[in-house]
Amino acid sequence: MGLLRDARRAVGNAVHARLGQPGHRDFYLFQVADRNRNAAKGYSDEDHLKRTAAWLQAAQDSQQDGGFSGRYKLHAGWTSSYPETTGYLIPTCLDLAKRLADPSWETRAQRAIDFLLPLQLADGAFPGGEIAENTEKPSPFNTGQILNGLNIWAEHTGEADVAEAARRAAHWLISVQDEDGAFRQHFYANQPSAYSSHLTCWLAEYGVMFDDAKARAAAGRHLDWVLTLQDPDTGFFARSGFFDRDHENGTAVTHTIAYTIWGVLLMGLLLQREDAVDAAERAATKVLERLEILKFLPGRMNSNWRIDERAQCLTGNAQMALIWLRLYDERGDLRFVNGACKAIDLVKRAQAMDNPNPGIRGGVSGSDPVWGSYLFHALPNWAAKFFIDALLHKERVLAKLAAG
Repeated sequence: MGLLRDARRAVGNAVHARLGQPGHRDFYLFQVADRNRNAAKGYSDEDHLKRTAAWLQAAQDSQQDGGFSGRYKLHAGWTSSYPETTGYLIPTCLDLAKRLADPSWETRAQRAIDFLLPLQLADGAFPGGEIAENTEKPSPFNTGQILNGLNIWAEHTGEADVAEAARRAAHWLISVQDEDGAFRQHFYANQPSAYSSHLTCWLAEYGVMFDDAKARAAAGRHLDWVLTLQDPDTGFFARSGFFDRDHENGTAVTHTIAYTIWGVLLMGLLLQREDAVDAAERAATKVLERLEILKFLPGRMNSNWRIDERAQCLTGNAQMALIWLRLYDERGDLRFVNGACKAIDLVKRAQAMDNPNPGIRGGVSGSDPVWGSYLFHALPNWAAKFFIDALLHKERVLAKLAAG
């Protein structure tokens, strides 16, 4: 019965993947065969960077409103623009403009801003989900992610209307924060999650950049709440998954694990909280140990850092690489550079570099293999964003090491 069930699932997956579409069959075969293709062809980090950037261009150009398509789905093609990730792609666009000496990336960031500003709700919030799904219901998490883009664009251009949009977004976040520092209102089932540290780190960023004491204090209260969720023995943050079942089972995908750790780390640095930096390092070191032992990062882990799902979450790999590189900047421990390079290599290995379909070529799938549970059969724009960020940070670190 098990073999028959697996066979039926495989057939169903193949039908869902529309293998007759350009590039889909090759991409599907790439999941199981010729996995060393990219290394054999000698693709460099530069090649991966440029191919991923080209995929992001295709994601934005697939839309008419200036936003970035949320993802390319094998069963449906490009989805609608995603305000949340369009927001935090703005800093990445500016980094690409500088790194590639290509001003068109700054134009793309401007298009993203022009897309976002009209979406801001009267109370300062931004809506959750993709634009085709929702333009009215507010989301603290999405608002926080967009705030990062507003902060960086306002600093880069000095545009007063963007600074004002950032102020309104930040103060709306403060208004919906609970007394204990958590965020429950407008979250899934009004349940708080530790990964919301990845919204308050941008609130802290706003507070520091614009000298807003209320924003800094609100971020600090949330940081205090998140730190109470860390297991002192394992370093795992409870409630770091997406759903109630994750909280109940003590599991999370590496994407939200990394969201949590990065948020704690960045708030620790911005608010000068050494206890938070230590907490982030404790958790990040445990994830690094898993990578070293297993030679890959499971896409989902439990509270003891054991495998809950083997399929990798490639977004989480790239995010963890960023965390380890930032920790190296702070601690000078070369183990973190080593781990970051290995995590980046795992993403490079899974990237379809020469696929004829622009929705696949240079994109980063949610899971490896692509039929894993995290974003089944999809290539999300945030995976590309974090991969680019990781490649750029790796380049800076290696250049510094080479310079002695």
